[in-house]
Amino acid sequence: MKKLISLISFIIVFYSCESPDNTVNFVLENFEKGAVIRTIGTNGDYNFYDQSNSIFELEFEEHDSENGDLMENVEVYISVDGSAEILYKTIQPSEFSVGPTGLPRTILRIPLTDVENQIGFIGGSTVKIRLKLNLSNGKSYSEDEVTGSMTGSYFSSPFVYNKIVLCNVVDGSAIPGVYTIKMQDSYGDGWQDSRLKLTVDGQVYFFAIPSPYASGVEINKTLEAYTGNDNSGSSTVTIPSNASNMKWEWIVGRYPEETSYTISYTKLDGSRGQDSFNEANGPGGEKILSICQ
Repeated sequence: MKKLISLISFIIVFYSCESPDNTVNFVLENFEKGAVIRTIGTNGDYNFYDQSNSIFELEFEEHDSENGDLMENVEVYISVDGSAEILYKTIQPSEFSVGPTGLPRTILRIPLTDVENQIGFIGGSTVKIRLKLNLSNGKSYSEDEVTGSMTGSYFSSPFVYNKIVLCNVVDGSAIPGVYTIKMQDSYGDGWQDSRLKLTVDGQVYFFAIPSPYASGVEINKTLEAYTGNDNSGSSTVTIPSNASNMKWEWIVGRYPEETSYTISYTKLDGSRGQDSFNEANGPGGEKILSICQ
């Protein structure tokens, strides 16, 4: 019986390796009909408030029936929020080097400052990066020529990479606007010593659901105005246009597992409303808000 099971297992494995549906085998056996850009890895985010250090990196490998010799070039196009594409650059074969698989590899770097200089964007924008592989036989391949099976697995060949411009305030700069802190307590008896701390140019503000217990009287005296009950409510603070620095911190008290909060933001004129941070039973320390203007 064990011999029979082993034989069946061998047949299954052999078939799965030899099946024409296998993505790797299919592409390798049909290169005369196409070519592939294989994603090796990506790195880097775009941050609205740290544009000089925001660089998207893409390492990729070119596959064709002549092991890279058919490659004419790779064109890189960028667009923002559905705008018309522009040709960002053309990568020549001389800019590739032979990788571990014996095929040409290169690393593409696109700084966010280049996107700003050539197209422009706002916080929250989506930058579309599209590659087009041109061969010396006159054929070209991009996102319209790939199927679902080619965008994943070994080849990971979508030809398109979308990067959202994040709005993480990482440098401590004050972002003028109206901030609403919406707070909840799952047990319904306020917060016991846990609170949110905001420092703006040295001025300190504390926010929390006031504790109904005698042990919370002193901390309650330090809190900003609160509207709500022991279960949920909110507080609001305005950071003026002349402010320079801000820092948000969470102070963990007793029963932190009952606490949760959301910090919402609007510009001073009431526009660009958004949730900038939310957390439940979070660790103590500084919190980085995402504020797209």
